[in-house]
Amino acid sequence: MDINKLLELIKEGENERIEFKRAATPDIAREICAMANAEGGYILIGVTDEGKITGCNVKKAKETITSALQNVTPPLKVKMHVLSLEGRHILVVEVPKSSVLCSIGGVAYIRVGTGIRPLSIQEIVMLSSELGTITWDEFPVADISEIKEEYVEWFFNSMKRARGREIRRENWNRYLRSVRAIKGNKLTNAGVLFFTEVKEFIPYAGGRIIKVAGGEPVWSREFEGPIWKVIDEMYNELISQFKVIEVIVGTKRVKIPEYPPRAIREAIVNAFAHRNYAIPSDVKIFIHSDKLIVRNPGGLMPGVDLEDPEHVPRNPNLCTLLYDTGYIEKYGYGLKLIREECKKHGLVDVEFKSSANKFEVIFKKKSQELLDDIDKRILEFLTIPRRTGEISEYVGLSKPAVLKRLERLEALGLVRAVGRGAHRKYVAVE
Repeated sequence: MDINKLLELIKEGENERIEFKRAATPDIAREICAMANAEGGYILIGVTDEGKITGCNVKKAKETITSALQNVTPPLKVKMHVLSLEGRHILVVEVPKSSVLCSIGGVAYIRVGTGIRPLSIQEIVMLSSELGTITWDEFPVADISEIKEEYVEWFFNSMKRARGREIRRENWNRYLRSVRAIKGNKLTNAGVLFFTEVKEFIPYAGGRIIKVAGGEPVWSREFEGPIWKVIDEMYNELISQFKVIEVIVGTKRVKIPEYPPRAIREAIVNAFAHRNYAIPSDVKIFIHSDKLIVRNPGGLMPGVDLEDPEHVPRNPNLCTLLYDTGYIEKYGYGLKLIREECKKHGLVDVEFKSSANKFEVIFKKKSQELLDDIDKRILEFLTIPRRTGEISEYVGLSKPAVLKRLERLEALGLVRAVGRGAHRKYVAVE
């Protein structure tokens, strides 16, 4: 650690990985524990919350931290760097991301933003799952009486259709135990997600579709219930929202949906299969004029490479249930399938983004490849709202021909209609 690195940390300001403190106090153990349970980071002793360097008594700060760390279980090793700036000493505590869950007096803490809080039981199980010590979705949470028999029947009928595998009714309970949907007389998290109405036990397990225009949400719809039902309803809602684009393929004019349906469905399935259910947020799908974003809480599991993804499921038992019912086609094939479907579709690029708390699949329209010179002239003309008659006169085409082009440009998210009937005008989307 050198002065330049220190100045960079101060300039960045407090965040999930950086904490400023005037002095070290005994409760610093909680902050170190919380940071280690998150992504690790740095605690700067001798810096105010506003980033002003005040300096500290390094010897006293080190003694306080060394004593405080004795309360952390299991023992956690930190690095301490002493740096001086303008005659003031700063102690930088470098906290590693822990490979096991740390606690103090039996309480585990997590750093969220610039604050810390105790972890809930569900969060402890999920974090332990990601560290490879326990599987969140096999943790028992609800009495078996909460199971919906119609959902169980749907499951085994779906398995027969999707996999050609028939389980005799008298063996249904045994099978659900073998896939860890049931443990003892309890439903596991996987069982709750598949065979109950879910919300009572896992409040943020549903989904939401949000339509965005001009950078602001214009409508949204929530979806709740067992996740297979939520997946189907969200997919069907999106399909109903998709516009149709006319393109020339060879000598034929064909109509295709603005996004590849199979890729969209796979993205939704992946979002529910691999999300972190301990994060209090639902799966969200944002519909923009030029792109569609599928976002789920929780990034990729440690060790998973976006370019060459291996099947490392966060929720392996839930994935088994989704595979049995045909929602997962083949393990480890989801991202590849999405890329292939976008390539075949031809009018959409796809991008994957992963961070500690979210994963996004971004479908972007390749609209420029579909524009000819007349389309470009129309877009240049529509810097202000224009009627079809004005556009027709400007480009030298009939009104019906102009309307067809406007419909296609609207489907591509490049033009929007303003007003209705005789007062309708069109303007380019910025």
